[in-house]
Amino acid sequence: MNISQKAKLLMPLAIAGLVPTEGLNAARIAYIDMEADGSGRLTESVSGASLDIYGNFVPENIPGAVGKALRFDGYTTYVSGDLGQIGASDIEAMTVSLWIAPETYPIVEVDVATTKKIVVAGTIDNDAKKGWAVSLGNNGNYSFDFYSDGMSGTVQADDKLPAYEWSHVVVVVGNNRVTIYRNGEKVSAIRRCNKIDNAPTAFCIGKGAETSKTGVFNINTFNGLIDDIEVYDTALDLTEFAGVSPQNAADLSIPASRYEGDVLRPRFHGMPATAWTNECHGMTYSDGRYHLFFQKNANGPYMTRLHWGHISSENLYDWREEKIALVPGADYDIKGCWSGCVFTDDEITGGKPNIIYTGVDYVKASIAQAEPVDDSLMEWNRKWDYPIISNAPAGLSDDFRDPYFFRNGDDAYIIVGTSKDGIGAATLHKYSPKSGIWSNRGEIFFKGTSTNLDGRFWEMPTMTLMGDKWLFTATPLDTSRGVAALYWTGNVNADGTFSPDNITPANIELPGFARDGYGLLSPTIFQHEGKTIALGIVPDKLPSEVNYDMGYAHLYSLPREWSLDANGNLCQKPYAGLTAMRKGAGVVKKNVTLDGSEKLDGIGGREVELMGEFVIGSGKCGFTLLDDGASALRVYYDGTTNEVVVDASGLSRHVNDAGVFDGLYRSRLPEQLSVGQTVKLHVYFDHSIVDFFINDTWAASVRVFAKGKMTEDVTAFSDTPVGASINAWNLDAGNGASIDDVASDGAAYDLSAHAGMLEYGNLPVGAEVSVYDVSGRCMFRHKVDDSCGQLYTGLQGFHIVRVASADASESKTLAF
Repeated sequence: MNISQKAKLLMPLAIAGLVPTEGLNAARIAYIDMEADGSGRLTESVSGASLDIYGNFVPENIPGAVGKALRFDGYTTYVSGDLGQIGASDIEAMTVSLWIAPETYPIVEVDVATTKKIVVAGTIDNDAKKGWAVSLGNNGNYSFDFYSDGMSGTVQADDKLPAYEWSHVVVVVGNNRVTIYRNGEKVSAIRRCNKIDNAPTAFCIGKGAETSKTGVFNINTFNGLIDDIEVYDTALDLTEFAGVSPQNAADLSIPASRYEGDVLRPRFHGMPATAWTNECHGMTYSDGRYHLFFQKNANGPYMTRLHWGHISSENLYDWREEKIALVPGADYDIKGCWSGCVFTDDEITGGKPNIIYTGVDYVKASIAQAEPVDDSLMEWNRKWDYPIISNAPAGLSDDFRDPYFFRNGDDAYIIVGTSKDGIGAATLHKYSPKSGIWSNRGEIFFKGTSTNLDGRFWEMPTMTLMGDKWLFTATPLDTSRGVAALYWTGNVNADGTFSPDNITPANIELPGFARDGYGLLSPTIFQHEGKTIALGIVPDKLPSEVNYDMGYAHLYSLPREWSLDANGNLCQKPYAGLTAMRKGAGVVKKNVTLDGSEKLDGIGGREVELMGEFVIGSGKCGFTLLDDGASALRVYYDGTTNEVVVDASGLSRHVNDAGVFDGLYRSRLPEQLSVGQTVKLHVYFDHSIVDFFINDTWAASVRVFAKGKMTEDVTAFSDTPVGASINAWNLDAGNGASIDDVASDGAAYDLSAHAGMLEYGNLPVGAEVSVYDVSGRCMFRHKVDDSCGQLYTGLQGFHIVRVASADASESKTLAF
């Protein structure tokens, strides 16, 4: 959220909280503080009754608006219990007070427009036609719903419930009317209501008595924080309320405890903190960090109503999730903000990163544009109230998505994935500097030659200039090998169309690993500091039930450096910056004879980097991981077949490839290697993913969901005596700065804090200000453009402030 939005969060509110006077205590018939006890229950303090917390994870309490709030995960968490005292008789007067902070709005329905809402808190029973509820819709609309004389009634708030901040919602029923307040302001028209039909039914929080699902996933569940629910049996007026602020800013980050001990969750690969990701798209560099955007459903590990998620990193392996960048909400993207790209152009964006994306309503797709509020890229706004390309060109498939920007000389273009005559293609749209309008006449940028080779539709087309050649990539659907990422090299013609050097596409992944949607797909390509960096989604391919239990789905490959050889072939090697992941000196064995297996002492676990250069013999040579004596994960080169193999077939694992690979992945190398040559096998293993590179030329990524701890030793092996040089390291992401890194309490700079605001003076212009919590997590970062001023952080309690400039750095502990 931007500073002005955050500032509103902690300002005194006219009716932000109820004062527990003696009179109010007498009128209060229910109070739930939302703090779980040790048995996974909440206690209603007036009656002492218990409410059960249901969910996939241990109940998560974090600092809330009042005391501690309960975190709801969006698909499994909800609360239910019998509170008979609030349903014993019909209601003529009542006040309901609660604090709500959504991360995202609920799904409610899949792929259809709906005005239905979910229950945030209440007793409503639609079968019995009784009760009441505070409700929330999938576009942020909220209301008070009830039954009166067997008829349903709704009082709709005039505004939307904002995400990422606390809202204090109060509903007052009395004098034949219902009124809703949010943060002290009346937000509803007055609706006449004689009484509310009540019944001694379950009191529900985060989901109503009914259950709606898509597959195994609940879709009528709340995602975010709920705190401090109070119910009074009288209609309170404004004098009964006190102007207090929430005790803590709404922290919608995922508690670290959720995935503690999860041996399958990778540590070094980009992915959201929880739930679903699809393609990553659009990487850029700003404010000292790489920023990567991706398709996100925060409400659970399944695909629907996609948002643009956002993660960032200083080094491309230690990632943190940021606030969601784009949320469905405009008329043209109400169904979802689908894939696109981030681009920077002096003429069109003024040299600032902008987003172009696919906006989808419930009828068609269009192309829209968004821009950042500032260089931090934490806040984004739609640039226009309308799409920049309103619909698919006439005569082409209605499946029209995934725009990508490129410039060729003075001409700027967007290409969009489509289908023509049942074959994958990309449309071409040229920018007019005079009108500021993109063409949409149905020109084809490039089209495949057959469905077997090129698929029926092209997802995520990209264009990258590499030297004097253009690299075009796409991820076709429905080729003879299913879904796989492909590339062509060639030239851009004067009219903006593409002429490939070879009409036959090549695989980005090694061919044996690239089929049926396995391996790296839909690469994001970014050129920075002379390097062409690529990474892409590597799908889990797991059954939904496994993703349900894990709580997340999919991730992105480690970053790769791309180049073209003299023949226009794609060459891939690990991004050079990954060497910083290495922990210590590791194991080094130079020019040894390897005959059989040799344990790499000190190397083990699920976070390792292995690099071997083997003189090719007549057998297999490579590495063994997760060896329990009976089975192991093996990654090796087979000199007899010129194949690279990843063998997980004997492991106890979550099976994600039945009938396709069955745990045995193998591919012949595109170039024949001979006995006596050297093969370089470079392997990274990160909990449930293998990324490997051969001779800094070929690469692939494989998901391996091995269960249990297993023996964590790592060995190098060869079937026959071969010369070898081995390097191996355990890995350590560093997890950002630690307390030792930042707690120096220097006094060279003027720093003070109050009510979430950081005041600074005597700072070097351009200094970076970072704020860490007491566990060393970076909670706020900003580069200042003046020597004195104020920064709103939204933080509370003790934090460590670090100021870093080109000349020095100082730290100070402050109470916010």
